[in-house]
Parts: sequence; C-alpha cells; structure tokens
Amino acid sequence: MKNPITETRHGLIKFMSLFHRLFSSSIKKDMDDEYKCTKNQIKALMIIAKSERITPTVLGKCMDMEKGSITTLIDSMADMNLVYREDNPEDKRKIFIKLSKEGKNYYIKQEERFNKRIEELFSSLSEEKIIKFNNSLETIVEILEEVRDN
Repeated sequence: MKNPITETRHGLIKFMSLFHRLFSSSIKKDMDDEYKCTKNQIKALMIIAKSERITPTVLGKCMDMEKGSITTLIDSMADMNLVYREDNPEDKRKIFIKLSKEGKNYYIKQEERFNKRIEELFSSLSEEKIIKFNNSLETIVEILEEVRDN
C-alpha cells in the first residue's frame, strides 16, 4: 500500500518542476520591459495584485524570502513607482504594500503575457480537459488554504 504523504510529496515536487518548466518563461525578464523587472519583482507584483494589499511579512512567506530580502525587493519596486507603502490603520507598527497606478498597469501587461502562455500550452487540450484541470486546481487551492489556516 502506498503512503499518502509520500505520494503527496512526490506529486508536489513533480508539480513544482512542471510548473516552473512550463510557466517560468512568461515570468522571466522581457527585453522590451520598460522597468527591467526581475522574476522576483514580477512574482511579487502578481501576488500583491491578487491580494490588493499585503504585509511584507506575508509577501515574504508567499515568496519564501527572508525579511531583509523582501525589504530590498519592495524598496526596488517602490523606487520604480510600481508599489507603495500604506500605514495599517489597525496597527501603526505594520504597513501594507499596494500597487501604484503604474504597478497596476504593469501587472495587466504581465497578466496578458501569462494568459497568452496558458493559451499556448492548453491549445491542444479539449475544453473538457481544461475544465477538469481547473476543477483540480480549485480543489488543490482549497485544501492548501485549509492547511495554511490550521
């Protein structure tokens, strides 16, 4: 009998490997990019956009980055006017990171690149397979959010 935890570990490693192999090219530097953003800056912008606002601590956890590295990353994006810091009205010791207007416009361009890559990859699949994939992703996210909140 297979160990479910071992199977989960193997599946996650395989998933991460395939995800990076298939999708990282749409997150990498684009020579036509006016901001010349790094892969980590683009990932951070995508996470911030989906959150609307996020603390540096949570962003660091999402990106698996240490506090000093995430501060440097945020500073670099703030210097490009892609993000800004906003005080947290409930706790003056904490701040939120939000996308600026320029950051939102840049995010839209990056999202279009990512969507184009998904369309390219999935163009050979039937609608039924794409729906199956989406349902599976929804289940994975739901379970991971449940585990995260424990």
